[in-house]
Amino acid sequence: MPEAITPTTPLRVLLIDDNPDDRALVERELRLRIEAIEVRHISDGAGLAEVLDAGGFDVAVTDYRLRWTVGTEVLRDIKGRYPEVPVIMFTGSGNEEVAVDAMKEGLDDYITKTPKHYPRVPFAVLACFERVNNRARLQASVARESLAKARLEVALQSAGMATWQVDLESRQLSCSEDAGPMFGHPPGFVHQDPAAALAQLHPEDLGRLQDLWNTVLDGSSRVAAEFRVLGADGGLRWIAGSAKLLQHDGSRASLVIGTLRDVTLDVMAKEAQRKQQEELQTILDVLPVGIAISRDAEARHIEITPAFSALLGVDHGAGYDRVGTQERPYRYLRAGEPIEPEDWPMRMAARLGRPVRGDELDVQFEDGRSLTILVNAAPLFDAQARVRGVVAAIVDVSALKDVQRELEKANRQKTEFLSVLAHELRNPMAAIGYSVEMLRHVGTPATIAKARDVIARQTRHMGRLLDDLLDLSRITLNRIELDRRPVDLRRTIELAYESTRALIESLGHDIRFDLPAAPVMVEGDEVRLTQIVSNLLNNAAKFTPGAGAIVVRAAVEGERAVVTVADNGAGIAPEQLESVFEMFSQGQSKVSGGPEGLGIGLAVVRRLVELHGGRVEALSEGAGRGATIRVELPCMDGGAMAEQDEAGLVAAAGTQARLLVADDNIDAADLLADVLRMEGYAVQVAYDGREAIRMADQWRPDALVLDIGMPHANGLEVARWVRGQDWGRKAALIAVTGWGQQHDRSATLEAGFDEHLVKPVSPQDIVTALGRHMP
Repeated sequence: MPEAITPTTPLRVLLIDDNPDDRALVERELRLRIEAIEVRHISDGAGLAEVLDAGGFDVAVTDYRLRWTVGTEVLRDIKGRYPEVPVIMFTGSGNEEVAVDAMKEGLDDYITKTPKHYPRVPFAVLACFERVNNRARLQASVARESLAKARLEVALQSAGMATWQVDLESRQLSCSEDAGPMFGHPPGFVHQDPAAALAQLHPEDLGRLQDLWNTVLDGSSRVAAEFRVLGADGGLRWIAGSAKLLQHDGSRASLVIGTLRDVTLDVMAKEAQRKQQEELQTILDVLPVGIAISRDAEARHIEITPAFSALLGVDHGAGYDRVGTQERPYRYLRAGEPIEPEDWPMRMAARLGRPVRGDELDVQFEDGRSLTILVNAAPLFDAQARVRGVVAAIVDVSALKDVQRELEKANRQKTEFLSVLAHELRNPMAAIGYSVEMLRHVGTPATIAKARDVIARQTRHMGRLLDDLLDLSRITLNRIELDRRPVDLRRTIELAYESTRALIESLGHDIRFDLPAAPVMVEGDEVRLTQIVSNLLNNAAKFTPGAGAIVVRAAVEGERAVVTVADNGAGIAPEQLESVFEMFSQGQSKVSGGPEGLGIGLAVVRRLVELHGGRVEALSEGAGRGATIRVELPCMDGGAMAEQDEAGLVAAAGTQARLLVADDNIDAADLLADVLRMEGYAVQVAYDGREAIRMADQWRPDALVLDIGMPHANGLEVARWVRGQDWGRKAALIAVTGWGQQHDRSATLEAGFDEHLVKPVSPQDIVTALGRHMP
């Protein structure tokens, strides 16, 4: 046996024996054979319990027969707390049975205590200690291997990779679980052989993969490729694979290993990026936007796109970066002042190292042309945040500048219009306010009549203003639908005169009519045609000094019906003959002293005439020499003579027909009922829809005048209920409402109303409507 054994660190040994001589002999042998060692003696149960609680020993040597216990119990106590600590039983009181039982309990070695066996104890201690260390090293190695395998699996999973290998001798294919889904199979699926896997390759990729396989078998290098797989689930996937030959000794190869990764998303992303680049290039080619790019830090050399070249009138890619103005057929101006090339937006962006946005420049060409461009320039930076170039986008905004000027003009007109509108609304409101105040303090019949006339007149004036505004809005938004039917323009002129007679007579004008004996027939909307002539008469009256002359003519000229309204008033300057028909346009002065107006009357006339397929023009010899407005409309084919039956307009008056008025505005409902009673109707009033249905069910009126927006049941619901009654199918239904859009009219028509009147509406208009529809 060797003289001594030296562990790398002091070996801590526990001697458990109640015989101090035996312990001394064992310690002597241990120190004799082991150089670095620490020995602790245990002679009773208390000492053993203390050391077991404290721990800190590498090997335990125990006797079997102890005063307080036996060695097997000591073995159990040690192994129960420290299973990795080796225990050696050195005893002279044991036997074979004790040794076997102790070995079953985990004893590491058993030595019979005889004089010649004392030297064996140190070697047994070292052997047990070495076995424990070897076992620990093996476990650590296994743990490291497991950890490395786990790390590899995590890395492969994170990269979405699967592994495979082929044994070239047996042609057996092995794969990791993640390979199956790449071929449209469940996880863990493995093809029967390589040929079965190759059968799922896209036919266009099969030949290329076969050539790469031959390269792998040559063993020259690792190969990699992307290919398509026709999945068993019907899907098409892109796979990135690699392969390498192993165990190659120059004459024989036995194994090929490789990886697989599903790169479908990557391929799709690259394809999408390619398409985006293609689309971007196409957009740059077709957009009216010039692009300039410089790849030097001072923007000295600038390349331009074809759109930019065409904008500047130079050859593509040439001439832009020359400094001498004589070499460029144009020059740049900023705010009317010429700028030098160093102040171009691109060079400013390069010099400042920040974007230059919204720089508006004028470009003046040698041939006299000019345009306005808007430039946005931004620097490009390298990895060290230094300017490496500049890119700029240039847009021709000449047309936009023209539009801007037009908008500014329109905005000025709108501001003027709003001022006039405020004035026009305040005047009648003031008159109405004065009348109300007068009624409050004075109650004579004459005063009441005067106040009533003022309120009625001013209310009609405000109603006309509102009608003009609404008509212009509807026409502008193309929301007017014409109720076309044969119309005699002579009757239209008469109706228009009736609506404007009060204004004309109040100003003392002499009006004459030159109308043919034969009808002047057109196909149109009588209400809108009457509105056209009314607006012309109003305009003539307002722009003609008091006691002026107005002449209205109608005639048929070929296939056109012509109506002219001429006056000897303020006239129109030649440069304004067309602009008077524009929205918000007004004469410079209204010498008649009449109401100011909104400047939209002739704009409404033109839109309505055009909707009827006609044209309108203004004629004048100049300011102060009067004006003539000429309206042309298509005549009806064959000169149809469709006469309107006027008798029905007032047939209902004085007949004591039963009439139900329903409106949640109590004042409006009561006043309208009083007016209709004076017209000869028997009238009842309801203030909500539910009450209207109840009263109608009991009274069964001949006609109903209904508001739409009533509580409990709206006018549409009341109308549907009336039409559902036997007596209600013949009743006249008139809607009087503040809602006047086309969809509102469609809703009342669908509900069964005969006519739709928009507030404010005069009682006479309601009487007229009733006359048209009363049975």
